[in-house]
Amino acid sequence: MSMQRILLAGIFLGMAIGAEAANPVLGEIEVLPATRLENLAGVWVDGQYVGYVKNLRGRGKLVLVPGEHEFIFKLVGYQDLSQSIVVDPGEKVRYRVAMLEEQDLTYPDKAETAKVRILIEPEDAAIFVDDNFVGHVDRFNGFGGMRLKAGTYRFTIALPGYESFETELALRAGQTYEIKTELARGGFADQPEALVTRE
Repeated sequence: MSMQRILLAGIFLGMAIGAEAANPVLGEIEVLPATRLENLAGVWVDGQYVGYVKNLRGRGKLVLVPGEHEFIFKLVGYQDLSQSIVVDPGEKVRYRVAMLEEQDLTYPDKAETAKVRILIEPEDAAIFVDDNFVGHVDRFNGFGGMRLKAGTYRFTIALPGYESFETELALRAGQTYEIKTELARGGFADQPEALVTRE
């Protein structure tokens, strides 16, 4: 993935920092999955969506200003995980995330659902259905798509550094729907002051 400068409000220094460049003032956090499953978990830092675990290690690690940062990890079917991580100047932190499965989940019968295929670029954009995080585009762009019970839903597709896309669909059971677009670069105007570099 080519270098992307991603604007994140209030948690990163107001300048682009190369992920590989050592900086004695900033700290680095590399997020590691306990199993392959956690690679798909979405990550929020201080209330700002920053991507998902798979992209936040190695060259994609987060470069943060020193201090305490609140991390939240979300994955459908698993309990949200909240963790405060303190970053010291020049420190490199490796944090291993392990998700716990939700108990007593029930799913609708397939005959009661509609299928929605999500064909969006970039594929690592996050999908929110009625403001609830459900995963990333690359999980729902294949033949199986996303299964939802019949009803009307608002879909929001978001990725730091891009303009969000929003649409609403009225779904009927047994039907197949498709959301297809390419996110436009931008999304910086309402989040001044902070940049992080991700590759």
